[in-house]
Amino acid sequence: MSLHFNFPLTALSFTAPRRYFVKSAGDFAGLRRHYWRVHVETSSQPRKISSTFNSQTILSSHRLFSTTTIPMSSALRVISTASSAAPRAPYSQAIAVNGFIYCSGQIPMTPDGNLIIDDIKAGALQSLTNLKLVLEAGGSSIEKIFKVNVYLVDMADFAAVNEVYSEFFGTHRPARTCIAIKQLPLGAHIEIECIAL
Repeated sequence: MSLHFNFPLTALSFTAPRRYFVKSAGDFAGLRRHYWRVHVETSSQPRKISSTFNSQTILSSHRLFSTTTIPMSSALRVISTASSAAPRAPYSQAIAVNGFIYCSGQIPMTPDGNLIIDDIKAGALQSLTNLKLVLEAGGSSIEKIFKVNVYLVDMADFAAVNEVYSEFFGTHRPARTCIAIKQLPLGAHIEIECIAL
C-alpha cells in the first residue's frame, strides 16, 4: 500500500515548516545539497533532514507535478481477546496496521454475551470497557486513543453518556464525534469505536 504525493524538486520555498517527500534516495541527496546551499547563502539556521519520510523540514512547494511514492507496511495484525465481547458478525475486534489500532464498534455487551439495554450509563461504561480490553490485548491503552466515534439511538442520552465518558477518560481528551442514528445491532442503544496508537 502506498501514499502518493506530487511536488516539483526544483521549485522550492524555504519559508515555512512542512513535511517533504521525495521519490528516490537520489532525489533526497539532491534535495539535501540544495537545502544546505540555500542556508549557507542566507546564513539561516537549518533544520536537520534525517529521513525522506518522517522528517519535519522547512521546505514548501509552489506547484505539484512529480509523482512520488511512500511505502507503507501492508502487514495487518488481528487483535482478539476473550476478555471483551466476542464479535457477532464477520469482523475483528481490532486491526493493527502501520502503528495504529483500529477498534471495531463496541456495543454494551458483556464477555458472556449479555447485552445491557435498560441502563444507558452502564451500557456506555461497558462499551468503553470493551474497547479498553481490546486495546490492552493489542499492547495499547485508553491513554493512546486519539479518535473516538460514539453512536446513540437517542440523543437524549447524550448528557448521561458524557458523564460516564468523562469519568472513564479522566484528563485525557481524544478527538470525538457523537452521532444520533436510527438503529444499532441487536437493539443496543449505544456503540463506541476508536483509533489508538
